[in-house]
Amino acid sequence: MNSFLNDTQALAPVFDVQQKDESEASWRLRASQMIPGTLPAGMSANRLLAEGPDSLVAARAHGAHIWDIAGRKYIDYVCGLGTVLLGHADQDVNAAISAQLDLGMQIAATHHREIQLAEELCDAMPGMDAVRFQINSTAALQTALRIARVATSRELIVRFAGHHYGHLPLGTALVLPWNDATALDAAFAEHGSSIAALIAEPLMASCGGFEPAPGFLTLMRKLCTQHQAIFILNESISGLRLSLQGAIGKYLLTGNLGPDLVICGQSLGNGAPIGALAGKAKLMELLVSRAVSHSGTFNGNSIGVAAALSVLARLRIAGQGFYQTLTDRGRNLMAELERLGREAGVPLTARGPGPVFWVDLEQPPVTVPIFDIAFKERPPYQRFRHSLLSKGVRVMPGGTWYLSASHSDADIELTLATVRAALGEIGIARAAS
Repeated sequence: MNSFLNDTQALAPVFDVQQKDESEASWRLRASQMIPGTLPAGMSANRLLAEGPDSLVAARAHGAHIWDIAGRKYIDYVCGLGTVLLGHADQDVNAAISAQLDLGMQIAATHHREIQLAEELCDAMPGMDAVRFQINSTAALQTALRIARVATSRELIVRFAGHHYGHLPLGTALVLPWNDATALDAAFAEHGSSIAALIAEPLMASCGGFEPAPGFLTLMRKLCTQHQAIFILNESISGLRLSLQGAIGKYLLTGNLGPDLVICGQSLGNGAPIGALAGKAKLMELLVSRAVSHSGTFNGNSIGVAAALSVLARLRIAGQGFYQTLTDRGRNLMAELERLGREAGVPLTARGPGPVFWVDLEQPPVTVPIFDIAFKERPPYQRFRHSLLSKGVRVMPGGTWYLSASHSDADIELTLATVRAALGEIGIARAAS
């Protein structure tokens, strides 16, 4: 007699993506009962609670598209919260993962592909000497903070309002406004001898799309060097999305201008869970000496490593043309969105480098946050997002749009037609009020 685990006929209903025997409403009810969230469906990430009552119960995803449990198709600009760079269910990444499954999923030993990936990441990121892998970028960020505090025998962390830091506390921290050189200078002048590290995203991808002002990243490096603090660059969103070298390449943070530690994640595995911390040898040695604790059951897991190697191989083969195409497509989409806003009489602003950007429907446009504030989606954008979803285009709550290599000209054209209709509805509503 075949066991259940070897009985493909018994397993078939478990992996039936359509689940035609159950209604969409039934799936939503089950989600709300078993996964903490808000009706009509629960979810496993608070960031997605803002999607509200029309949040998807997804069945599958491929390329630039997602299908919900009822079979409806959506053009996807959420891209796995930014993790999906090549497109959902990428054939090469899937093949790499499948091949690794036959070699073992959780080996709990250093394996040759892990070594290869560490070498390739250090080659890609100028100034980085060594890499440690974790299950996600949040864990890597916490390790970076521990290294900085041990290396400097200090506690204070300088960070910026509105930046992404995962979901764990940073401890004692001084919060500054982004792109404010005067405030940054003043903070180091007053607290320099107490600052363990400065940590920053290279751009505010998830809160406004604000890129660094000219010279601002360089000022961070200068002040950290002057006061013997650690410069940590959080590339959990920007890494691989802006260039093969991440923000280090995009903003020319090479040589003495580069960071001491870099957090990598998100698109490194094209959706497969993996995080990495890269850094200079003298800091990474603190992990070897055990001055800094670093552990994790799934650190360097073979599935994430195999996916990341496949992603890097694709990017190396495609060369700069990959990023030129992705950037051009994103910037063209941004320009067309703004044009459609003007056409509809809606104050639409798009900000960012292109592969990731922010859409703002406020008048006047949203400015750089001065203080940390709880995420709250503004009503105009919420109405816009709900309208897009009802017409087959899915975007993030708040304003962030991610682009993948799978978004085609046809996807962009259909997106713009959908945006035109959604903005038309908003324009009519504004005129009526």
